[in-house]
Amino acid sequence: MFAQTTSRYREYLSQRPVGASDQEHRLQVMARAGYPFALITHVAFVMIFWWMEVWPLFWFNVASVVLFTAVVWKVCVRNQFAPWALVLSNLVEIPAHGVLATVWFGVEPAFNFYIVNPVVMVMIVPFMSRQMRAVLAIFYLLVLAISGAFVIVVGPVAPQDQTFNMLFFAGNASILSGIMAMSMGLYEWAASVAEKGLLDSRKRTEIANRSLERVSSQLAKYISPQLYQAILSGEQEVKVESKRKKLTVFFSDIVGFTETTDQLQSEELTALLNEYLTEMSKIAQAHGANFDKFIGDAIVLYFGDPDTRGVKEDATQCVQMAIAMQQRMRELRQRWIELGLERPFEMRIGINTGYCTVGNFGSEDRMDYTIIGGEVNLAARLESLADEGGILLAHETWSLVKDWAMTEQAETVSVKGIAKPVATYRVLGTYSDLEAEGRIIHHGSDVLNLTIDRENLTTKSRKEAIRLLKSALDTLETRD
Repeated sequence: MFAQTTSRYREYLSQRPVGASDQEHRLQVMARAGYPFALITHVAFVMIFWWMEVWPLFWFNVASVVLFTAVVWKVCVRNQFAPWALVLSNLVEIPAHGVLATVWFGVEPAFNFYIVNPVVMVMIVPFMSRQMRAVLAIFYLLVLAISGAFVIVVGPVAPQDQTFNMLFFAGNASILSGIMAMSMGLYEWAASVAEKGLLDSRKRTEIANRSLERVSSQLAKYISPQLYQAILSGEQEVKVESKRKKLTVFFSDIVGFTETTDQLQSEELTALLNEYLTEMSKIAQAHGANFDKFIGDAIVLYFGDPDTRGVKEDATQCVQMAIAMQQRMRELRQRWIELGLERPFEMRIGINTGYCTVGNFGSEDRMDYTIIGGEVNLAARLESLADEGGILLAHETWSLVKDWAMTEQAETVSVKGIAKPVATYRVLGTYSDLEAEGRIIHHGSDVLNLTIDRENLTTKSRKEAIRLLKSALDTLETRD
């Protein structure tokens, strides 16, 4: 019975107020242990001073009972941290009580009774800062010393006889010391409850955080990192809704994947496919792509949602990513050939820029964050038409990257959902890379855009290029 009661009381004391700091929680535990005792004590004072007919102290203690009733309701019943309760009880009520009792009864009994308060308060608030404890003690001593000096000069309002003095000192020596000793034990036990509660709370929080981090890291592998961050930050709500945004959409797959799989065992195919998808995912993540889905050997990515750098920059990042992927695929193909693979994977890519519908599609219980629309279908169609190891762009994407990407025009395609045929362009590489390799001569500026394909120059085309350049030079010199 005792153990059960103790356990319930410990549980009552250790309840932490919402949003309370560790320091506030410690003070709250001691307050929950001490304020009910203070309320009972002041009720006793009301009865004592009523019996003695000392009405100033009677009404003062009535006011104290009202104060501590409010404090107990706030702190003990509602379990809310209340700084005003600490201030009113510790810095107002107790010293005021001491001053009033000293002035009324005299220095000898009352001052000696209440001089214990600063010492006790310094001891029973061990979790306050050292400076706060010193301030509290000095405050008590100062107000009591002033009131004591007043009584020495003027005399007590109601001096008591020797019998009262003896009884008062007897109470001070025995009852008060016992009460203070019991209070000290109660406060220390409450403090230990607070410390144990804090340690248990921190331990549970650490376990919960580790579990949450583990689950979060696993979930992050199933959805786009950008979408994952948006959901965690609260920017993205998990509900069925969509919006229209201008995106750059990327589709890729492996050419002849079915034929290649027929040559491999399932274990070899799994390892090969996972390596390919892993390498491509690293490049996509480095360029800030948003993962839509893997469909077998196919990869669907997009730029422009939930965050966008601007339509031009989104298209630039996408095409640069595609070039980096094809370069990495050439490296992987060479390694796979050295490992004995007869027909290593070859990737083709289609890219388109346009307005798409993006958002959550599905039911309230199960949904998928994805993109739909005619522009998405066009990107998929371009991927199917791209050359092995090639990148095929729609006209709008080409117009956004033509300043730095060298392309050649391919066939015009028609896609269901798009009214007009779409011009397409093959990506040959970046001007800077091709020039560094010695394959082209290139210069681009606001007034001059010159590109010579040195790799495909024939004798006839070389002479034609020289003729055109001389003609342009003559025209410029004539104008000068």
